[in-house]
Amino acid sequence: MKKQENEIIVVKSLDNENIPTDFQKNYFTHIICHHGTGQFRLNNTVYKFSPNDIVILIPSLQIDDILFSPDFEATYLLISFGLMSNNNPDIGWGIKGFMFSKDNPVVSLSETDKERCLRNFFLLKEKYEDTYHRFRKEIVNLQVQIFVMEMWHIFNEKMEKRILSNEKGSIFEKFLQLVQMHCMQQREVEFYSNKLCITPKYLSEVCKKTSGKTSSEWIQNYTTQNLIMLLRNRDLSFTEIADTMNFSSQSFFSRYVSKTLGVTPSQFRLRLNDSI
Repeated sequence: MKKQENEIIVVKSLDNENIPTDFQKNYFTHIICHHGTGQFRLNNTVYKFSPNDIVILIPSLQIDDILFSPDFEATYLLISFGLMSNNNPDIGWGIKGFMFSKDNPVVSLSETDKERCLRNFFLLKEKYEDTYHRFRKEIVNLQVQIFVMEMWHIFNEKMEKRILSNEKGSIFEKFLQLVQMHCMQQREVEFYSNKLCITPKYLSEVCKKTSGKTSSEWIQNYTTQNLIMLLRNRDLSFTEIADTMNFSSQSFFSRYVSKTLGVTPSQFRLRLNDSI
């Protein structure tokens, strides 16, 4: 049986046995450098980092030639794409944060901000590893949201000053904003490409080049976030959720949930109190 991969990993080395071999594809990777130097290549640009720098690597982006000096020491935090994306506290800030990290994978931290980041790294680890806690799942989700908002706070000024400097980045950001607004009712790529006055193929190419994920994958991601949020609200009936998400029938809605989440709507609600 395949070993279940952890959703939150905090380690001192990328050689740790808990780190999956394909972590760059499925995890947000955070590296805080304590000693020594390192570098990597992203989109033909070489980025270097040194003590008090934080490196944030977004899933699916092609990172090559990762090198560390012999005396390199760091703390690594890996959070799965699913856990991170399902706990985005604010879609608008999430878009800004994603674009900022993509354009600025290495950022220098003050000593205070470095300690703030490390404190949050280990809080995530502590909550995630507390498998006996009755509300572990809920606490982990909340702790991820707190971590994300702490990062937004640290990078706030730099994020606000970020200027969209190329057409593809601008299209991608506008696309995510449109998905945020319309994904509850519109899940076809063509709807968004028409809004942007480009072809579905070009939109998908822009998304893939900018983020490593296609336009369909982003629509699916945002739709899933909203779907989970609605299913967690026990005051809403399945019929009400189906209507809210513009499904033609409750049976079609149930099939969509089963395909997307791997369980029926009823099974999802039964598992709400299960541990992660």
